[in-house]
Amino acid sequence: MSKKKLKSAIPEESLAPLGKVVANFAVLESSLDFAIWLLLVGNSSAEQRTGQIVTAELNVKGKIALLSSLYQHRFPAKSPFNELKDIRKKLSDANKIRNKLVHSVWLAGGVRSATTAKEKNGIKFEFEEMEASKIEGIADFISEVGYDIQQFFISFTK
Repeated sequence: MSKKKLKSAIPEESLAPLGKVVANFAVLESSLDFAIWLLLVGNSSAEQRTGQIVTAELNVKGKIALLSSLYQHRFPAKSPFNELKDIRKKLSDANKIRNKLVHSVWLAGGVRSATTAKEKNGIKFEFEEMEASKIEGIADFISEVGYDIQQFFISFTK
């Protein structure tokens, strides 16, 4: 006798793009971690463990704040930090859209559904049609931001 399963209503063609969102975000977050490690301990593989300890239990929002603070501390002459502000916004946008997709319930026809209850606005219901091509575009955006954070940290290793 086979076990009964509860299955998402997300269309089959949207599963691979959603998987790319998750995989691309993991690479982005790894690059964000590495940038923080470089700012903390430099390019020392012997000291990399210290950076890993610091970032291991932080959420992405905390990592973005830490990156920003460390960068401003290490490079005060680069004020007003336009490049940092740009990368920080991209990281924040990528995190928000990733969370929106991953923490949604998927309804029939590829409709993403989310319920939030925030102090400021109370309960809010959100529904959004998400075709596979749109999810694929989000996966590409996250991949581009991953590349941008990598280029950003390469710039301060020189």
